[in-house]
Amino acid sequence: MDAADPGRARMLPGANGGVEWSPMAFNPKLRLAYAANLHQPMTYQVEDAPYPGGKLWLGGAFKTIPSEQQWGKLSAVNIDTGKVKWDFKTDQPLIGGVLATAGGLVFNGEGNGLFRAFDAATGKKLWEYQCGAGVNAPAVSYMVGGKQYIAVAAGGNTQIDFKRGNSIFVFAVQ
Repeated sequence: MDAADPGRARMLPGANGGVEWSPMAFNPKLRLAYAANLHQPMTYQVEDAPYPGGKLWLGGAFKTIPSEQQWGKLSAVNIDTGKVKWDFKTDQPLIGGVLATAGGLVFNGEGNGLFRAFDAATGKKLWEYQCGAGVNAPAVSYMVGGKQYIAVAAGGNTQIDFKRGNSIFVFAVQ
């Protein structure tokens, strides 16, 4: 709790923080799990509000701290040792999920519209594409006629207020 205000608590990595609901991915050959993380410093402020009868009631509100930096991190963790093999820091909190392919690629999107591909073993950024709206959904992979494709939605996010859109992008893997 905040000593100056006992009705307020500082929260790190925030109410949305850490690895929340975003789906992780796994590469069984490399024994690496890939997680999209978010760091969004917040305070929880107790507020006097009557119980709304059967609806969500938090007894207060979570508020971001405008003076503190928010960011994200795509992390690859060795599941046998628990050690981080590599990570890639992003300008914005990551929310949406990760895709790992058998071909050694990892895909992840960001709220600023960037969709990226990484080398699964090293974390080297191999490619990125600007989708124009928040890429806050996990990508999917599928095959047609022996060719692999990666599809992802760019629809934004209301919880963190990333730019909305209504597009689905499909990329062929070379």
